[in-house]
This record gives sequence, structure tokens and C-alpha cells, in this order.
Amino acid sequence: MSAHEDAQEFLNRLSRCIPRSFYSRLDAMQKGYCFVLGYLIRAKDDVCAGELSEKLNVSSARISALLNRMEQCGYVKRFASESDGRRTVVRITPEGEKYITDLREQTLKRIEKLLDTMSREDLETYISLSDKIRDALEEE
Repeated sequence: MSAHEDAQEFLNRLSRCIPRSFYSRLDAMQKGYCFVLGYLIRAKDDVCAGELSEKLNVSSARISALLNRMEQCGYVKRFASESDGRRTVVRITPEGEKYITDLREQTLKRIEKLLDTMSREDLETYISLSDKIRDALEEE
């Protein structure tokens, strides 16, 4: 096989690596929720809507619409910044923390079931190869 054919086969296998059924419980909207809630739960300081827009690489209008839906669900609250009233600060609510924690636990259980089908050696090989791929991609 040529390098081009190898790259094409690698990409095909990578796209099939995690079946769609693994993500069946997460529609596109929930995926956005997960990123935002995960980011907020890890944040040490206040997070403004613009920062979320930048991190998600989406427009401010799109992040605003996402935050509107999340606020309606009770997962986040928006406040005017205490230091700069022109900025909007987003904070996770207890409901948002529960949502993301429960979803993470469900995901971990599914991954545990997956890992039960693998030997420790296979898992370590996978991790090692994943690290090499990540490192190579970061060098680009």
C-alpha cells in the first residue's frame, strides 16, 4: 500500500473506531451542553460568554442561543460581571453539576464495559498508540 492508501485506511478505521450507538444518547444540543458544563465545572474563575464562544469555536450568537436553552433547563445562570457590567458571566448551577456528573458516570460505565472486553496489554498498546498519534498531530 502507498502512504496515501495507508492514510485513507487509517482515516476510515478511525471514523469507525467509536460506533454511533455509543453517542446515541447525546444529540447535537447535548454535546454542546457537555462542553459548556464541563468547562464551567473546571473553571476556577468566572467565565464570560465570549470565552465559551472562543473555546467552542462558534459565533457569539450561537453560544448565546445555547446558553438560553441551558438557562431554561436550569443548568446555568448568567450574571453581569461584578468587575465589568458590560460582560456577561456564566456560572453552572447545582442542576447543571448534577446533569454533567450523571452523564459522566453513565459514560464511564459504558467505557468500563468496553474495557472489560480488552486485555490490559491491549489497553496499554491502545493508549501508547493514541499518545503517539496525538503528539504527531500536535507537532503539525
